[in-house]
Amino acid sequence: MSLAVLNQVYDETRRLAIAGSNLAAGDFRLTKLVDPLEKSAAKAPVFGQVAASIQRLVDAPADESAQALLDLSSLVSAILYTQGQTTIQGDLEPIATSSLGTQTTQVSAKLMKPLLEALTSTGSGRMETIREAYDQGAFADLRIINLAVAALDDTYPELADFVADRILPGYGRAIVPLIAQEIDIKGRAGNVRRLRTLYRLDPQAARPLVLEAFGNGSKDMKIAALGCLGDSDDDLPHLHDQAKARSKEVRRVALERLARFDDEKTIAIYSAALNSKDLELAAIPVSQNASATLAEVARETVRQQATDLLESKTRTKLGPALVRFHTLLLTLQERSDEPTLELLQWLFSQHAALTALKGTPVSGADVVQQLTQVMLSTGAASMHQLLVESRDELPDDIFVNSLRAGVESLTPQEVYKVFSPYYQVGSKVRGKAKQRHEAVQRFIVYGGDRDLWYMHSRVAAAHRDSDGDETDPSRPRVWDPAWLDDAIAQDDLEAVTELATMSTPPLDEYLSTKFAALLKRSARVYELRNVVAVMIRIGHAEATDSWIAAIEKLGSKSSGYGLYWITQLAGDLPAAEIPKVEAILPTLPESAVDEIVAALGPRRQEAGT
Repeated sequence: MSLAVLNQVYDETRRLAIAGSNLAAGDFRLTKLVDPLEKSAAKAPVFGQVAASIQRLVDAPADESAQALLDLSSLVSAILYTQGQTTIQGDLEPIATSSLGTQTTQVSAKLMKPLLEALTSTGSGRMETIREAYDQGAFADLRIINLAVAALDDTYPELADFVADRILPGYGRAIVPLIAQEIDIKGRAGNVRRLRTLYRLDPQAARPLVLEAFGNGSKDMKIAALGCLGDSDDDLPHLHDQAKARSKEVRRVALERLARFDDEKTIAIYSAALNSKDLELAAIPVSQNASATLAEVARETVRQQATDLLESKTRTKLGPALVRFHTLLLTLQERSDEPTLELLQWLFSQHAALTALKGTPVSGADVVQQLTQVMLSTGAASMHQLLVESRDELPDDIFVNSLRAGVESLTPQEVYKVFSPYYQVGSKVRGKAKQRHEAVQRFIVYGGDRDLWYMHSRVAAAHRDSDGDETDPSRPRVWDPAWLDDAIAQDDLEAVTELATMSTPPLDEYLSTKFAALLKRSARVYELRNVVAVMIRIGHAEATDSWIAAIEKLGSKSSGYGLYWITQLAGDLPAAEIPKVEAILPTLPESAVDEIVAALGPRRQEAGT
């Protein structure tokens, strides 16, 4: 018998289950199915029962409609279940699967709703929502995967790039089919991201598409495909040709992808680039190339440029030559072979003469800055020692690189002995002493000038945490405890919050005093939050009480932004303190209560409440 009518009934019962059974009264979609069902009842009486159930539903008063809908739905589902086919013919074969890692569907609606809106709408503020959701692990939810893939086409490039670079790689090869089926080699933007993401996840599966896009794709797709070539010697002819292309962007990508090859023609291309307008495109790829021949070419080019500058009859208007030398130094970064170290040592011995050179937009001081960064990047003990020993000879803005060298090569106790005198002078001094004090302070708190350290160095790629965030390789894992004593003595709250790791009487007293003072100055919410966070982190006896005092103070003034950052600390409070926290909830604004309850979730589980 035909089950088409029963399938229609099933669809209508689902619709009403969603819309509400009270809307079934007189429903014309159901009513029109009664007649064909009654005609079929002559051969199969069960159809008559379905027709009667439909009639009862459409005629039922509102207070009886729910039961009538449930009866009809149950009857139709039972019939379809008994009549449906649950097997197919053929041999069993395994289904190819790929792991998605640790996935979940436990993300709360409070987090899921704004994330869905951010991924499916336009407008400002979406990037912050997505970043926050990413930090909280929301993209591990299976319900987000398709939307995350679709976000590659988002109209906001920064958002789409964030999804491509940070989110999608976490899903692994399992999403390769989702990406591959949507790629248009004639497209742009989202298709470029799809191709790059596909290549990143599964280079082998991506190769046919890469070659097709390189040969027949749009301009953007050809450049993207070029960036995916270089894993095979078969790609060399393409890369050699494109290294001479008219487009600067194409040449840049080709030179980058040639870095893994050391054949004669590649070396010739790089050698020519070092003496052409393509120097800025070739400098870093040259430093990455393993060819000893090319390394020697780079060293000699650097040496010759330095000699020309030092022997120049003028010390001014050297801008173009200094720009070239500044870029050439990048060809030596992260090289630790003896000839390179000898060259760097000779160059550093000339740092005073180089600093005296004048030019724009690059000066001699800029060149010495670059030189010290390259010395750091080698990781060689001799370079670090040289920078530490010369710390008082270097300009103030380069002093931080001496500090970096010391932190990387000395013990925490030795770092304190050598560099603490620059910090102990306090912030009220003037001139050179003040600048060096601030350099040490910034390094303690922020790791120094992060942008300066990572501007040209590939070190960043080797020092990323599991989420892809940059971590400063030069910051010691453990600071000598004496730094904290100095920070307290100088009332340097930023340094104290960075250095504090465990409760001590001087630290506890300082934090208690600081908290009391900041609580009276509600405008300093950021500092207040940091003090409370440190108190919680070190297990300060007054941590929970201080957190409650801050919540009550800010909550009474409905300071939404400041209150938010304090409420987030609830998740770090000891599980044993939950009753004390819950006691104040009735006195707080509803928005604060929601944030606190959400943050307390893990602690509730630990406490078994």
